[in-house]
Amino acid sequence: MASIRLVNLRKRYDGEQVLRGINLQVEDGEFMVFVGPSGCAKSTTLRLIAGLEKASSGEIWVGDRMINHLPPKDRDLAMVFQSYALFPHMTVRDNLAFGMRVRGEPAGKINDGIEHVSKMLGLTALLDRKPRALSGGQAQRVALGRAIIRRPAAYLFDEPLSNLDAELRISMRAEISALQRQLGVTTIYVTHDQTEAMTMSDRIAVMKDGEIMQVGAPEKLYADPDNLFVAGFLGNPKINLFTGDSSVGNAVLRPASGNNGHVVVGLRPEQLRVVPAPGNGAAWFEAAAESQEHLGHETLLWLRPANTAEPSSLFAVRAQKANAVERGHHVYIEFSPQNALLFDAANGRRLRGNASTGALT
Repeated sequence: MASIRLVNLRKRYDGEQVLRGINLQVEDGEFMVFVGPSGCAKSTTLRLIAGLEKASSGEIWVGDRMINHLPPKDRDLAMVFQSYALFPHMTVRDNLAFGMRVRGEPAGKINDGIEHVSKMLGLTALLDRKPRALSGGQAQRVALGRAIIRRPAAYLFDEPLSNLDAELRISMRAEISALQRQLGVTTIYVTHDQTEAMTMSDRIAVMKDGEIMQVGAPEKLYADPDNLFVAGFLGNPKINLFTGDSSVGNAVLRPASGNNGHVVVGLRPEQLRVVPAPGNGAAWFEAAAESQEHLGHETLLWLRPANTAEPSSLFAVRAQKANAVERGHHVYIEFSPQNALLFDAANGRRLRGNASTGALT
């Protein structure tokens, strides 16, 4: 096991800079997730660490070794790909053993490794099958097993669950998380799925356009984002954004001088309440109901602020139980001003401070 450190890491393709000076410390035994939209260079970063591509500049450290000059086989890293990358002509047993055989490991050690990993991942009954006879989940377990059997310094996962159906993705992410905790091996996991990032990681690095926008624990990024991009990327449904000035309904949310009131106000769906009438002293605004989504354990209400028909004005309220709010029916929405997140409308930067009483910085 080892830490991984990236120092001013950059990558250019045909003169275009796609990775813009990444600096990051992944601690020994940590589960770090890179998350972001397609094209943000999260997989490129992983491939640079693995040695599958060469960095244009910067340093990659594993433990106390800078590994930029080392070929992939000498970096002591195991990578699990989106496509599983199993040898189709080999059995599960031979796929698991392949890396150890290439490194010249003794037969007894190889057999012990296969037995241990196959029991851990429930592959014992599948050892004599070839990949074409495996389900997607079974194939992914073989890919995991081939990485685990190496006992590397760190694991690298490149969107390993994206080819699986929704139900299997849920079970596999729980299995991968449990395995990582059991093995205690430093892990970097790339995904575009914010739910995977939130549920699996110790920390998340949110990426956009080749840069890290913010790094932190999932609950920290959700509750205390540094910018509009992070606030909008994490959360399902997404954070509600109200634009235009420094107020929502009867609540005046005062930014610092110099912002001229041009802010974006963010409120999470669970921070809003539907009420029949506004309470004394409560922050509130009026809205019209559009639709409901009944999810069993909760109901999502989709509404629009009163007196607007803009498509982008639709917002969500998370209710604990079904509320019969017919389409077009007007209701009142209450919230606590101190929960509001304010952002500079010009650059998306978070305006921090007491949202209800002023002096934000």
